Amino acid sequence: MTTAQSTRIPAGALVLGAAAFLLAAFPLLRPFFVLDVFDPETSIKVGSPVFASMAWLVSHLLAMLGFVLLQVGVLALYAFHAGSVGERPAFRGLVWSVPGVALILPAFGVEAYTMPIIGQLFLAGATGLAPLIALTYRGPMTIVLLLGQVCLAVGAFSFAVAIRRDGRLPGWAGMVFAIGLAFWLPMLPKPVRIIDGLLIGIGGIPLAWTMWRRAGQRG
Repeated sequence: MTTAQSTRIPAGALVLGAAAFLLAAFPLLRPFFVLDVFDPETSIKVGSPVFASMAWLVSHLLAMLGFVLLQVGVLALYAFHAGSVGERPAFRGLVWSVPGVALILPAFGVEAYTMPIIGQLFLAGATGLAPLIALTYRGPMTIVLLLGQVCLAVGAFSFAVAIRRDGRLPGWAGMVFAIGLAFWLPMLPKPVRIIDGLLIGIGGIPLAWTMWRRAGQRG
């Protein structure tokens, strides 16, 4: 391993661990409410106090940071498997994961920046805002989000195959991490979202720790 690799892969492993931690914390910090896109009048009444809350903004910013760090983390995960028997599925995981995250992030922009404004305006007495709920969550944003989720799922399971084939990282952690990322769906209820976040943390943090330790030994 070159000197550059011996320092960059452990650093990337730490970034991967941080991403897993933030994505695991997101559903624990995020306030939940029943969002019915077919009943926008009720949804905006119930959701506006949540949209305007600091907990909503902070949790979404942290999750956004988690996905940004995940892009760096999967680069390190691929670099770790470069030149090994797991390189081909790891490269496939990289090719699918990075675009997947890129397609998911715009939805966070809407929820972190636009929805709080709508909530604040509604609480201030503005009217005629309810249709924005349906137009937002039943529009192109959700389609792009689901497309990104499919790409991320393919990438995550490709990395799980690479990890199992290579054998230097815990295969169980790679699979648990992949399941957590694959089922990261905003429309699922709160208990499922929390369990899914825990799967991301339970799989991703040990995976990152083992990669950091083994990369350091190789260096």
